Amino acid sequence: MKGILGTTKGVRGPAFWAWMVSISVHLIMLSAFGVVRLSGAEAQGEDPLAPTARIERIRNLAQATPLTAKPRIRRPPVITARARYAEIADTSMPVGRVLDTARPIIDNWPGARDSGGQFLPSSAELSGRIEFFGSLSNERKVCYLVDCSGSMQGVFSLVRSRLKESIAALQPDQYFCVIFFGGGKLLEFGDGRLVRATPKAKAAADSFIDTIRPAGRTNAAAALEKVVRIRDGKGLSPSLVYFLTDGFELTNESSAAFPQKIANLLEQLAPAMKINTIGFLPQGDDRRMLETIARQSGGEFRCIVGGK
Repeated sequence: MKGILGTTKGVRGPAFWAWMVSISVHLIMLSAFGVVRLSGAEAQGEDPLAPTARIERIRNLAQATPLTAKPRIRRPPVITARARYAEIADTSMPVGRVLDTARPIIDNWPGARDSGGQFLPSSAELSGRIEFFGSLSNERKVCYLVDCSGSMQGVFSLVRSRLKESIAALQPDQYFCVIFFGGGKLLEFGDGRLVRATPKAKAAADSFIDTIRPAGRTNAAAALEKVVRIRDGKGLSPSLVYFLTDGFELTNESSAAFPQKIANLLEQLAPAMKINTIGFLPQGDDRRMLETIARQSGGEFRCIVGGK
């Protein structure tokens, strides 16, 4: 059989040697190319047998700073000194006693001082309670109805001072108005409406109170008829009235008829209004009327003796 390598017998032919020479040349060239590649890799300090690109990438990943998710920080709830005070305040306990109990907590509680380093206001102002001559309330809308007739001359400086203190302790989320009655006139702060207890409003009320001088005779009926018509910006009446007087000298009704008249007015115009009555040494029928007005409206009566 004949093939490309010559005959099957005897000495191999020229084709065989041509193929051998071609294969040898190719082997020499491949060997030379490999030597050149190896020499270049060694000159660059690389491992000629390693996949350099992959190793470099692995090295970079190993040396990189690990990424972690940003932790979510939960802020603790803000608890103000006033809120902490409210937790321990017993509404049946006098304000002064509550304050003495709470003071160590308030003094060391975060946020118990304002930005100027001063203590937060104390007493009724810390608890948001209203106080007037020892009569306490948690209502938000209050009207002070105060007798300024001539018979109040001897105690009016005390009344003026206590009224200012009560208004000064009101919080900005509370509302108030002031009505003085005496000498056949009604002297009003708030123009017949409840105003928010802002610092500006309280300062204006303070100046208004200073202008009042006791004179004339008492006309409590007109004052009470006025107060049931007092409203705030939303048309709501005061939830509490402090009614302070030393008597009812211009009232013609009996001790039973007059309170009933006031009860009827409340039912028609301000059914939710409570009246806390404060009497300066009221006698006989005057005291009974004050007690009845307070009881019928759900309020309380206090009798003031010797300025207490």
